[in-house]
Amino acid sequence: MAQQSRATTTIMSREISSVGDANREFGEDTSLVVAFPHRSCCGYQAFFFTIPEGFYALVTRHGARVDFNGSPVWPSGLHFGPPWLKVSHLVTKQSMVFNTPVKGCKTKDNVTVAIDMGIVFRVMGDADKEGDDPENVYKFVHEVTAIGLQKQMYDAQAEAVRALARSVAHTEVFGLRKTSHEELEGIQNSLFSGSSHGATVPNEMSAWETGVEEFKDEEKLADVSLSDDEGEKDLVGEHDELDPIEAGFNVETGSSVTDAMMARLNRQFKPQGVEILDVFITEIKLPDEIQQQMSQKTMVISQNAEQRMQQKYDLLTLNQEEAIKTLKQSHDEIKMEALEDGKYAVLIENLKLKHNKAEGKRVINNIECQMSIDVGAVNAESDLTVQRIRDETHLETERVREEAKAKAGIIEVEAETQEMKTNAEAEFKCAELSAKGEKAIFHAEGVSAPMNRALNEQLTSLKKLKAQQSMANNGQLIVTGTSGGEAANRLILAEAALKDHAQTISRGQQRERSAILSEIAVASGKAQIRLNIGSDQVA
Repeated sequence: MAQQSRATTTIMSREISSVGDANREFGEDTSLVVAFPHRSCCGYQAFFFTIPEGFYALVTRHGARVDFNGSPVWPSGLHFGPPWLKVSHLVTKQSMVFNTPVKGCKTKDNVTVAIDMGIVFRVMGDADKEGDDPENVYKFVHEVTAIGLQKQMYDAQAEAVRALARSVAHTEVFGLRKTSHEELEGIQNSLFSGSSHGATVPNEMSAWETGVEEFKDEEKLADVSLSDDEGEKDLVGEHDELDPIEAGFNVETGSSVTDAMMARLNRQFKPQGVEILDVFITEIKLPDEIQQQMSQKTMVISQNAEQRMQQKYDLLTLNQEEAIKTLKQSHDEIKMEALEDGKYAVLIENLKLKHNKAEGKRVINNIECQMSIDVGAVNAESDLTVQRIRDETHLETERVREEAKAKAGIIEVEAETQEMKTNAEAEFKCAELSAKGEKAIFHAEGVSAPMNRALNEQLTSLKKLKAQQSMANNGQLIVTGTSGGEAANRLILAEAALKDHAQTISRGQQRERSAILSEIAVASGKAQIRLNIGSDQVA
């Protein structure tokens, strides 16, 4: 996990509502180093607790220390335990920046200055880092404490800063700052190389040096001969040649002093479980009057440099204008010469063009003549080839036609033969099937003859019964037997029953031809029964 630095002017410890709010509380309060979280804000106590990432956590049981695998620091994550087991302290793993403003510092020339120092520190409780020990966290919480660490750091820092300010004059105090190793090596090299203007900070003067180089290049192009010293004066002005050297020594002194302060603070605080990662000077304030004097001196130097630069700029502008005029005149002359040369070149090219056109026409004529000859030869050869192909096609067509006729005759004969064969087979099959059908019909008629006879007899009996039924239903019918008997008696009874109906018929209608014929039939013995239906008689 990448550790971040948090700037603060105080170091404190306080209670927070719960472990879950640790990240928010530490993020909002940059001075918070140690937090005392409550176990739970609810009405019940859970059998587990959590430890967030980025903190050293101490756990207690009824106020007594509880270790995790022999270490007082518990790892982050979810842990199970009884309700009386809780996280008592959370110590941040982040690096903190403690700012210690020291006011009223006297310089060598008795000028009062204010110097703000910054200390970057962390608690040495990470078991994975060399030199760290988890016991340092317990020691820091219960022995050193946040307030005690703040007081110790402030006292130690104030003493060192006052001694540092007393060793330099007020004009040198701005050189007391923390520098990187590369910057410090550049300053030391410039100091010991003997350059009077090389004692300024390399990183800050890189843009100025680039500007000097560009300005020198412009001077060479404009044929302005200026020495390197004059160019340097134009940019930075005239000042005491010892100022850069003194500034370089002050920067070197400030860097060495801050390193010494960090080493001394580590000797004091590492046994207490706190490591000082860096010591640096954040701000230096001089009295307003002295700052104004130094600003005015700087402004005078800058104004003089600006005047020199303006004069050289005007001179350079004048020289450039003259050079531009001369360059334009030379360009006009070169342009006129180029136009004359171009006209001559155009004339030569036109002559060459006309010659090339004539030569091209001659070549085109030769090509067209040769093309006509070649086209005629190709056409004659093509006609001959076409005629030969047509002859061959005609011969091949005749041959194919004759072969087709021969094949058609053969196929026709074969088809007729096959047709006759098929017809004969069909006739044979039909005769065979007809014989089988007739045989089946004869067999069926032999089987059904007795049945047909019985059916006819049945139908005859049904018709007789139907006739008798009709006779029985006819009220005008009289049945008389030739020998009398019971049948005649019944008929008489029937006659008496139908007497009323018979009286409705006139006498002239009773003696018709049919009745007479029936009486003759009975008399002759040819009829067995005389049927008298009203005036009709049927024998």
